[in-house]
Amino acid sequence: MHFLNITVKLESRSEINKMLLFYSEECLIGNDPGKYHYVAQGMLTIDNVDDAEEMKLTDEAFDILGFTKDEKLNMYKLTAAIMHFGNSQWKQRPREEQAEAEGTEDCEKVAHLLGIEAAELIKGLLKPRIKVKTSFRLK
Repeated sequence: MHFLNITVKLESRSEINKMLLFYSEECLIGNDPGKYHYVAQGMLTIDNVDDAEEMKLTDEAFDILGFTKDEKLNMYKLTAAIMHFGNSQWKQRPREEQAEAEGTEDCEKVAHLLGIEAAELIKGLLKPRIKVKTSFRLK
């Protein structure tokens, strides 16, 4: 009986690892949470908490709540987009009040995860549109 429990646990761990690998690849997330600025602001490890098991339980909870696979993936992608957005770097243009992206790699990941064009994301962040009467103008 004890051996059976170990076998079930090993199979379960293998399934968890497959799930984690799938979501990591789909969400463009690496293994080190400390590389994500927003995540690194909190505690990266908690004693006696198995992150993989917690991820499995969260995924199962989404299933119980009736979320489809696409809806779950989109929630994970949105969370990953926020994580990547925290790593984006911005700088002020010389002698101007306008900012510009210091690099586009993280913004490109954010845009990919959100299903939009990176150039449009950056333009929307750096050049907001203002409604004047019935038309929109770039600020």
